[in-house]
Amino acid sequence: VGLEMDEYMRASLLSKYYDEVHATMLCYQSHTLGLFPRGKTQHARVRDNVYCASALWCLSMAYRHVGYDKGRTYELEQSAVKCMRGLLFCYMRQAEKVEKFKSTQNWEDALHAKFDYMTGDPVTNDDSWGHLQIDGTSLFLQILAQMTATGVQVVFTLDEVDFVQNLVYYVERAYRIPDFGMWERGSRDNVGKRELHSSSIGMAKAALEAMNGLNLFGESGSSLSVIHVDPDAQYRNCVILNTLLPKESNSKEVDAALLLITGYPAFAIDDVNLSKATELRVKKLLEGNSGFKRFMRDGHYTIKEDKRKTFYDAHEVTQFEGIECEYPLFYGYLVLTELCRGHRDKAEGYWKKLEACVVETNGYTIIPRLYYVPEEELAEDETGTLVSIATSKDYNYKLVPFSETVPFLWAQAIYLMAKMLKDNLIDVSDCDPLGLHLPHTARHRGMARHLGFRAPGHDTVIQVALISETTRLQAVLATHGIPTQTQKQVEPIKIRSPADILMKVFSHIGENRKLGLSGRPNRPIGALATSKVYRVFGHTMIFYPTDSMVDFYLSFDGTFLIDVLKTTLQFLNLYWNMNSRPTLCLFLTESRLKGPGFYSFVNFLSLLKQGEVNGIKVRLDRLQALISTSCVENLECSQLDNSLEQKLLSPLRPRSSTARLSVVAATGAEEGNDDVFSLNEDNPSALEQEEVKESEPAFSSSDIKGYSVKELQRALQKEENLLGQAYLLYELMKKGEEYASGVPIREKLEDIYAVAGIRKHWYVTLCVCLIPTCSSSSGSSPSAG
Repeated sequence: VGLEMDEYMRASLLSKYYDEVHATMLCYQSHTLGLFPRGKTQHARVRDNVYCASALWCLSMAYRHVGYDKGRTYELEQSAVKCMRGLLFCYMRQAEKVEKFKSTQNWEDALHAKFDYMTGDPVTNDDSWGHLQIDGTSLFLQILAQMTATGVQVVFTLDEVDFVQNLVYYVERAYRIPDFGMWERGSRDNVGKRELHSSSIGMAKAALEAMNGLNLFGESGSSLSVIHVDPDAQYRNCVILNTLLPKESNSKEVDAALLLITGYPAFAIDDVNLSKATELRVKKLLEGNSGFKRFMRDGHYTIKEDKRKTFYDAHEVTQFEGIECEYPLFYGYLVLTELCRGHRDKAEGYWKKLEACVVETNGYTIIPRLYYVPEEELAEDETGTLVSIATSKDYNYKLVPFSETVPFLWAQAIYLMAKMLKDNLIDVSDCDPLGLHLPHTARHRGMARHLGFRAPGHDTVIQVALISETTRLQAVLATHGIPTQTQKQVEPIKIRSPADILMKVFSHIGENRKLGLSGRPNRPIGALATSKVYRVFGHTMIFYPTDSMVDFYLSFDGTFLIDVLKTTLQFLNLYWNMNSRPTLCLFLTESRLKGPGFYSFVNFLSLLKQGEVNGIKVRLDRLQALISTSCVENLECSQLDNSLEQKLLSPLRPRSSTARLSVVAATGAEEGNDDVFSLNEDNPSALEQEEVKESEPAFSSSDIKGYSVKELQRALQKEENLLGQAYLLYELMKKGEEYASGVPIREKLEDIYAVAGIRKHWYVTLCVCLIPTCSSSSGSSPSAG
């Protein structure tokens, strides 16, 4: 049997699969939401339904290879779509949970993992079940992306696109969210304790890679229906995953769930050696004669387990050692994995083991949920407690299949997919069109608009563009052989602060007022994201890195800034995870170059010009020449406020520059006088001038504690000393005031903060403490906070 088989033979074989799917799966599908129950319960589990949808979708893909399908391609495809949309409907009814979880990461705010299969209603309370299962939600996203990549449309409206985007925000921080894992029990002791699970992080990583840049409307969609993924979140998941492996969690040395990230469906481990070591460890410790144990000392469905208890007592798991149940469905996963890798001989071996575990029901092959040690294999001691009759740890129990009237549909779906792939009714590209099983360099994005991820650690060339704040600074650097450009020279490309623009644009990506969703949480933008070029509402924009060029007072120390930039280059070289080159934009300001560290900074810029810094390859060039080899991403959303649109058009003025008038006023110099910055072509060494000295104010902070608001306002109008102004503003803020002389106190503190940094007056740390406090009552915190 193969793809070259006669069409009649293929159609005949597919008819048998079609009948089997109807008899063992579709007959249990809900006519309302298209969901599948587990066993005799009315509960629909997320994983069971995603795999059922996958099996139906794969069979519809097999029917695409025959000329006349009797309408079955469409029927099966729509059955899969209905199931996926049923899950999406159940999820969207909990939109408020997604919004809350983005900020709290509280397990009680997590999406429910099981529903009533007819109505979609929750079947348990928030705190009575381990609903926080990052791997389940990630699996839904991954299969949604796979189905969409084959032209199957699951998402119909922009409201649904916004919700799926928020699901990406929901799972992207899996690397720091302890959850209950695939088995819904948390730690191995089953006492309700959550842990970081490698399987959850791996599934989240695979979901982010699958969703990145995917257009959920397919070829008919616009940029509004494209899903955006934070590359820094993907990198963190990758790093934490590699750190945790080969362990599953803190309490589980090994877990069969790891087979789902070493192979099908996630293929999440980039390090081939680490993937092999993890997989061999699972096979060595957990494989039995009838399948795989879930993990060591797993009491689920064993004779000794007390079914009346949700959680175990402390140290109760010791009684389950050696009698754990075995799950044959993992043989099906290994068949799929080896066939995707092209190892047909190994797949045949696991297929024989799987066939040895099946049972026949009504003429159809059924995969038992599990095999367990029966009571006959155990005996009672003098207290009436069941104990093992084995006298050796190598004793092989005679396991029997768990009998139930309704098939275990999760295992049944995996079996059918493995059988179709083994019989060559479908190709690997049919069940994994995004090519997650392939190396990153061999993957194709198809209809995706954006570039995909790749494994970090390659020999990356970092592109660097130097932008001078003024033509005067450009001329000074030119005398030292450092080529730079000004903002006007790089037009129409715009240079912006990520805190001012990028964070705010992302806060609108996925925003939906009808669903009560706010878009991306207000979190800092990482170095990977700021090393891309963006098309934002028709404007080409590039952002300087937040960890080096923001107006944080330590960045006024030239030596510290050089170290930060070298660290950024090293980070990009090690962890850049996209196919195109990173582009690092350094926005050079007069205030930062002024002082004793000027020549040290010039030497660093000379290294960039030479093309190598500490063994890292660098390409220094004009920004326009770097765009063609940069990673370019389109950002569009349906909602944009007017203030953000104005910021897109206005030129960049860092806080240190906007504070220049304050410097002029405080020093008595005229604007434009070189004595303020001492920058001119004839005297570049003036950049090495000493710090401006300033006396202490005439009063201390304790002297003004008894002042009224009016007295503080009058004193502030007369006070010229910057530290004195900070004292007065702090007292006004403590009295509940938000404005001083008609200007927000926060803005005044920002000006003092910037001017003090320019002058190297380190009482600026007072402002560092005050600005976030002020921001909590009068607006969002500045980037320095």
